[in-house]
Amino acid sequence: MIFKKDFDEESKECESLTHIEEDIAEPALIEIDKLFGAADVLSIKYAEIHHERIRNISIIAPLIVFFFLLYEAAEQHWLIFVVTALVLLLYYVYSHPDDEKTHEKYLEYRMLAESLRVQYFISKAGIKKQVIDILPWFTEIRIPLIKDVLSDLPTLDTGKKEPILDIWIRDQMNYHAEAHKKALRQEEKNKFYERISLIATIAFYVMALVFEITMIMYAPFDLETPHWIRAGLKIGVGTATAITIFLSNYYGKMSLSSKVEEHMRMYLLYQKIEFEIKKTREEREEQIIYLAKQCLIENTVWYSHQKKNEPDFAVE
Repeated sequence: MIFKKDFDEESKECESLTHIEEDIAEPALIEIDKLFGAADVLSIKYAEIHHERIRNISIIAPLIVFFFLLYEAAEQHWLIFVVTALVLLLYYVYSHPDDEKTHEKYLEYRMLAESLRVQYFISKAGIKKQVIDILPWFTEIRIPLIKDVLSDLPTLDTGKKEPILDIWIRDQMNYHAEAHKKALRQEEKNKFYERISLIATIAFYVMALVFEITMIMYAPFDLETPHWIRAGLKIGVGTATAITIFLSNYYGKMSLSSKVEEHMRMYLLYQKIEFEIKKTREEREEQIIYLAKQCLIENTVWYSHQKKNEPDFAVE
């Protein structure tokens, strides 16, 4: 669990903050934008560390399987030292960053950034209701950081109502449309690799079956050749299995199917609000509040999915 004091300390060191909008004039909105920028930058920073950990573990795990097969099947006994080194490296990569709470910070800072984004546009739309008043109960009790930061936000009392159709609704609709396409391409790529891995595994098993039937029906001319063929088939099957482990560890932790669904849901949500605004030709407060609530709920769903994706110390 991350606390406000942690965020305050880390945000002081943030450089090149991102912005919800450029050229903001209202002081209260500037403060919200500044906090958003810090949360966004920190979330991206820890997301990169988290994904690097997953990538490293996903690469090392199948290498352990592959080199152990070479050690066992090809009788390259010295490779046991390589396997041992890889196991130690895997444990180091898995356990070393735990004190930094990398995964937790990635998720909670992202949740904070998105909550601040919603608050920014609610305030800009001239709505007095605060995000802190409509937070999902799960967010309140599971991520106190958000409530603590939101409770200290300055209020916007100008009474001025600015249109947000283009700068929030259409902008986010376009973002989720592109993100959905990207996630879909990644998912299709993963499925393609899985098919290739499955075909390779089946092919090696068929070759092994044909070879063993041949050995039963016809006595070998020498004993050494069948031994090396069996070793090669073992390594082939093991390599295909190692690739499957990589795909499971890496792409599985990317939650591609969840990403595809989440981006599509968000796109449809913004599209629905856009349609209603175009139909009524006005941005009504109840529409904006409804959108804000749904965004906060979807953020909670995203958090729940991503929370399951901590790196696993497993090679099987």
